[in-house]
Amino acid sequence: MRTSALRRAVTAWIVLSICALLLGSGIVGNTFATFNAETTNASSTFSDGWLGAASNGSATAGGYDMTVNWTPTTTGPIGGQKILGIDNTTSSNCTSAAYAAIATLASATTATYSDASRATSGTDGDWFCYELMSTSTSAPNWTTPYSFPAVQIGLVANAVTITNSGTAGTIGNGDTIKITFNQQTTLAGSGSGGLEVCSWSTTNTIVLGDTHGGTCHASNDNYSLGTLKLTGGDTIASAAFGSSTSVVSATYPWTVTVTLGGGGSSLISGSSTPTWTFTPYASIVSHQTTHQATICTAGTNCQPATSTTNF
Repeated sequence: MRTSALRRAVTAWIVLSICALLLGSGIVGNTFATFNAETTNASSTFSDGWLGAASNGSATAGGYDMTVNWTPTTTGPIGGQKILGIDNTTSSNCTSAAYAAIATLASATTATYSDASRATSGTDGDWFCYELMSTSTSAPNWTTPYSFPAVQIGLVANAVTITNSGTAGTIGNGDTIKITFNQQTTLAGSGSGGLEVCSWSTTNTIVLGDTHGGTCHASNDNYSLGTLKLTGGDTIASAAFGSSTSVVSATYPWTVTVTLGGGGSSLISGSSTPTWTFTPYASIVSHQTTHQATICTAGTNCQPATSTTNF
């Protein structure tokens, strides 16, 4: 027992002696100092290799063209930028999108890109995903991506908002229907009382801008703005609102707001939150005439529905 205790004491004395020698020589201290300097010195090699991402990205439709804007990164040794993209068709989720190169940009400070004729009549209304890739001067393979929010290309009506001003569940004077477009159109306001709106029980449809001689003649009359179709088994009664009006916004967001007037009322029967699907007039075109876009009318991307609001 005494021998074991003696051995342990000797071992402890040797370990303490070695530690004292290392500390006294400065070997351990210098190693720690070198590590700390590498992590805090802004001019170190480690710091130069870090490359930040671009920010504040947006993409805006103008006709069939797209304008992409962002703020380039100023963090790290940025040497260049590339723009990538993918037509994501009916999905607005760009997560794991298989991006493909579109263009190598002129410089590391470029902050905008004009993507001419990105949409066509065949891809009108598709969701498109853009990505900006920043590249490093110190390491050619070192890149940092920035993904833009998904955006619809071409011309689409992308939202419908219904506001009831009177009796709930009844279409009546003063109620409003606001249609939002993703870009400016050539539509003009109707003026005071210059729009005919008709609801039809035979088709459960509201016709916005009936053009048959200023009267609600038939459910298949031509129209100037679009139709709202009631689905899911709900029904409406027929009614005419002969002195309705439409107001077109002069700035973004691009909206057309229809206010019903000059009619009686049309009762809605069924769900308290029925689904209305908007189909725009097929000849609506973009305000931009270069690569002018014609509105998309078919498919889920181009026929916005609302199931949370009602007359």
